[in-house]
Amino acid sequence: MSTLKVVEIGGWAVSNSPEDILRTYALGSCIALILHHPMTKTMGLVHIALPDRLCDYGKHRGKGYYASSAVPLLLNEVRTAAGLCSADNSGIVAKLVGGAAVIKIKDPFHLGERLRMEIQKGLQLHRVPVVKQDTGGTVARTVSLYIESGSVLVKSPGTQERPL
Repeated sequence: MSTLKVVEIGGWAVSNSPEDILRTYALGSCIALILHHPMTKTMGLVHIALPDRLCDYGKHRGKGYYASSAVPLLLNEVRTAAGLCSADNSGIVAKLVGGAAVIKIKDPFHLGERLRMEIQKGLQLHRVPVVKQDTGGTVARTVSLYIESGSVLVKSPGTQERPL
């Protein structure tokens, strides 16, 4: 029987249990960072809202909320669950979903794009490749990770769930 684990904004989850499904809802400008170590069937998901603490105007939220802290956090969690000594060049791959321009402003350098760039910068430091992404656009997304198969499915309002 499947076990659904819902990841909220700033939250994260890691699993290598075949029955688990990790899901996060309503990714607008936020981005879901998905890490996958195919050899051990270990997957992790974090719902990232802001590039770094400087964007938060003095509020203090958890490490999963900011790309600058969420990337190393999830890498370490997946590395540990997979039994790896290091995340660098370990076979862990990344996927990104979200980063839409859901708020209509004239600034061409929107939050979702800044967030994607910060996440990619953190992944490059650890030599973790981004193998797939569904980012940008103007619609929110929900993403589901199926641990047993390693599949990632994305759904937008008014559409069918589709593989990433």
